[in-house]
Parts: sequence; C-alpha cells; structure tokens
Amino acid sequence: MPPTKKARQMQVFKVVSRVKVQGERRFPFRVVGLAPGADLYALARAIVAAFDFDFDHAFGFFDGKNPYRAQVAYELFKDMEMAQGPQRAAPPHVPAPPAPPAEAQLALMLLLETVDRHALMRETAAFLARRLEEELLPHAPERLRAALAGQLRTFADGLLLDEEQDEGSSLPPQIRERLAQPGGLDAVLGQLQVVGPVLSGPGLLGPGLPTGREEHGVKGVPATVPFGRQATWTFLFDYGDDWTFDVTYQGLQDAPPRVRLPRVLDALGTAPQQYPDWDA
Repeated sequence: MPPTKKARQMQVFKVVSRVKVQGERRFPFRVVGLAPGADLYALARAIVAAFDFDFDHAFGFFDGKNPYRAQVAYELFKDMEMAQGPQRAAPPHVPAPPAPPAEAQLALMLLLETVDRHALMRETAAFLARRLEEELLPHAPERLRAALAGQLRTFADGLLLDEEQDEGSSLPPQIRERLAQPGGLDAVLGQLQVVGPVLSGPGLLGPGLPTGREEHGVKGVPATVPFGRQATWTFLFDYGDDWTFDVTYQGLQDAPPRVRLPRVLDALGTAPQQYPDWDA
C-alpha cells in the first residue's frame, strides 16, 4: 500500500478591522491562509486583498494598539530606508534643521502628556453634540428631532472618540511623577534645557528623550516572527488614513487541496470602503 501523501499546510491568521460598517453589529474580520515561509510583506498584501483594498500605500506591524506609540515595529519604510543605503551629505542649499521648540511650546507638549485625553474627548464630544443640536434641530421637523439628536450624538462620538485605542502617555514614569509635583514643570524644563526637538509628533518622544523603539523591515521577515513575541499585532495600512487591524496568528493547518495561497478561509461582515464616494 503506497504511503499516504502528507497534506499541504498553511499559516492561518485572523484579521479584525477596527472600522465597523454602519448598521452592522460586529467588526468585520477575515481569516487568511498563507503559504509557510511567506514573509510579512506577503501577509500585508493578503490582508489588504482580503478587505478589497488596493495595495497602494505603505504599512507596518506594531506591538501596541496605537502604532505611533509602539515600542516594536516592522515597517515597509525600514526596507525602503535600507534599500537607499547610507545617506550622503546634504548639498549646501538644503535648509537648516528646524529650530528647537520654544519653552512655552515644550511646556504645552509636556502638559498634554499628563491629561486624561479620553475623558477630555468624551466631554468634548458631548459638548459638540449639544452645539449641533442647538444649531440644527430647530430646522428639522418635530417628528424627526428625537431621532436626529441620537444620530448627532453618535456622529460626535465617532468624530472624536476611538474606544479601541489606548491613549496612554509616552512619558517615562519618573517624568510624569515630577510633573505632578509643585514646581515640577519648571524642574523638567530645566532638566531638558530645550536643546532640540525633544518631542516629535503626537506624544512621541524624539531624539532628546530616546524611545528605544525597535525597528525592522517586512521583506524577508517570516510572517510568524512577530507572533513569537506576542499573540496580537496591530497592522496599519496607509499612514494618514490610518486603516488599522488586529492580527492574530492561529497556527498551522492543513490547506484545502488544489487551492492557491494566500486564501480567505472565513469572513464576517462588510469590509469598509477604502475610497468612499462621498458624492453618492
């Protein structure tokens, strides 16, 4: 009797979108089968295709809910940077680096890091909803006002709140403790001495206070490597539009016979539109 042919295997990933289509109760997900040995670039392409997006933007995998605060990153930008090789000296006509932030600007950046941003945005969303009701409801028929008020509150929440993200501070604990003390802001400002761009971007520590962020590329890095460190990673596609997904590795499974990989194995919910037709 001839030996049984061993089944072909595949790596299986569950990908959950953080954007829910209006009218649906659950966030859409796709389960994707990937050929063993595929790299993170192939995984990214499979995720984008599974949600019917065009593979036309940069992307990355991050160890935190908020990609911009992650401590470990696997990004296409890193591959592009390595492909460019060592940077040559800038020609004389290149503008000088931006000036260090003024003391007041730096103080504001530090103080914003101590705020409970989610609570603040909740209050702001409630205020916005009230103002919209005051401006718009008087122009609506009486029979529609209650329904419109609810929709305006939902609109304000969707505009200002993101319950899926943890907006924790990126400041080291010792600096946060110092800022909470009387005269702490002056002490921290004196310690930093305003010698350069200490903070860069929304809450990200820059060259003045090293983040220790660990950065890798995606090409040639086996797709399962990050998942040896933690179970779920954030996939960010299209910096700016910030399409985010939670990706979990579910292990090796037997692949369906005579099926090309990658393959969508299971799906729930409607994928959000990458480029909505706002005029429709």
